[in-house]
Amino acid sequence: MALGRNAGDAKDEFHDHHDDDDDATSRTLIECSADILLPFSEDLAFEYFSDLTRQPSWCKYLHSVEYVGVVDGTDGDTTLRESRWTVGVRGLRFSWTARDTIVIRPSRIEWESTSGMKNTGSVVFASLGGGPSSSTSTTRMTLTFKFVAPRAVSGLFRRSGRLRKYTEEFLLGNMLTDFRDVVLAEMEGGGDLIT
Repeated sequence: MALGRNAGDAKDEFHDHHDDDDDATSRTLIECSADILLPFSEDLAFEYFSDLTRQPSWCKYLHSVEYVGVVDGTDGDTTLRESRWTVGVRGLRFSWTARDTIVIRPSRIEWESTSGMKNTGSVVFASLGGGPSSSTSTTRMTLTFKFVAPRAVSGLFRRSGRLRKYTEEFLLGNMLTDFRDVVLAEMEGGGDLIT
């Protein structure tokens, strides 16, 4: 799902991919986003973030992410993958599967759920210049997440600026900060750098 469409188009396209009319009428789409400036190249950011099995190292709510298959077809030279995501919060665990829908190396990844919690999202890496090396480049990383919630929850979310702020700044923002810190620590320590 591309950014820049109006909310109605996104909602219609989202429900086209999830053919459950009962849910479509009793639930609504919520969109959250956050961004961060990264002190390294979009290539390096893309390589780290696209390794889905590493996601739990910067997202404390994720218990695990594993690859479960390949989506029919490719997006250019990139194989689109299907994955299983497991979240663990306060002793409760739930899982869903998702598939890549667009992968444009090194600038964009988009996905949608195929089971469980209905969601779509994208992450965009935009180079802001700097030197040719990873250590002198700057990249803006923008994460957008859309999910379907019961009307009562979505209504509360829309009415409460505090809930949106908590979701975008605390949950998504902290995840992006942790992502930056994990990459920087590995760059500085010469650890498990992805090249």
